[in-house]
Amino acid sequence: MNIVILDPVCILLLAWPVGLASYMLEWGDAWTFSLNFLAMIPLAKILGDATEELAAGLNNDTVGGLLNATFGNAVEMILTVSTLRAGQLDVVKGTLLGSILSNLLLVLGMSFFAGGLTRFEGKILGKEQRFSEEAALTNMTMLFLATSAFALPTVLFSADCMDQFPADERHEIILKVSRWCSIYILFAYAAFLLFQLYTHVDVFKGEEEDDDDGEEHASLTPRCATLLLFCTTCLVATSSEWLVRSIDGLVEDWGVGKCFIGIILLPIVGNACEHVGAIRMAVAEKVDITVGIAIGSSTQVALFVVPFSVVVGWAIGQPMDLAFGSMNTTVLIFAVLIAFSIITDGASNWLEGFMLMVAYAVVATLFWFVPEDAH
Repeated sequence: MNIVILDPVCILLLAWPVGLASYMLEWGDAWTFSLNFLAMIPLAKILGDATEELAAGLNNDTVGGLLNATFGNAVEMILTVSTLRAGQLDVVKGTLLGSILSNLLLVLGMSFFAGGLTRFEGKILGKEQRFSEEAALTNMTMLFLATSAFALPTVLFSADCMDQFPADERHEIILKVSRWCSIYILFAYAAFLLFQLYTHVDVFKGEEEDDDDGEEHASLTPRCATLLLFCTTCLVATSSEWLVRSIDGLVEDWGVGKCFIGIILLPIVGNACEHVGAIRMAVAEKVDITVGIAIGSSTQVALFVVPFSVVVGWAIGQPMDLAFGSMNTTVLIFAVLIAFSIITDGASNWLEGFMLMVAYAVVATLFWFVPEDAH
């Protein structure tokens, strides 16, 4: 249980009972949002650690990889379901888009920046780090596929041929296209998992993993890890429920747009664990793992969590679709192109990391000034 008690970030768990008190005693939506926002950060870390412990305890690489792939984005999935149930479809789309952008630009950028600098005899020197371009390009290709699935319904919605239909019928057509495309993408995700975890395992295994003896020893038994996973998931579900219910009040109290909350603030919660882990791996010269965390998480969100949200919305009667809007789709495409141009040579340095961070700052500034009625 050291992963729960001894890590400094777990001090923020104190925000969970205070956030409960804020919700029950009606201290105000701003307090409820802020406290549950802080509580979700250590919960996301514990969820990731429990998943890794369970995967290591099973001693099965395929099952372990599947667990990490499925539960690695558990926070985003729980937030997505809670927000869908509340009918906040624009926030759902913003959170999913923001998760992809955060991993692809901010997490990867800060990792390349930190890993590309070293200190020697009191001087800060730059260095180049190498990683497997084959694994990175495979992830980016799958991300391109998912991005095209988001772009096409948006293009269809704006096409001249749709003007002949009434607004309600037009949205119904987009909804049907989105649901079929989501099913296709989920099949593509299943094929990607088969490729990654079974037929081409060596492509995604970095040199640093080959040099190690490769054995990961679990500090928790599978039963304890499962219990921890279940309890943490329950805490995340309740905390996300309170957080989502306070969004409207936060918009009124602080004047922060829902677009900025969904695309910039909420993804920080879901990506907190990946963010810290990716930077730590880059500094430790394990850049293949860094790229796998940052780009791999973006790919998983695009291939699995986004179509998952459409299917769940379909099941609970919420008209969730893949039409993210022309501006959001354009930003996503440019982010993918920027990241692709940087990773294509299989090497990174601090300047490339800095460029990715600047790109994310531009995106954050853009969405800060987006009018509330833009959708």
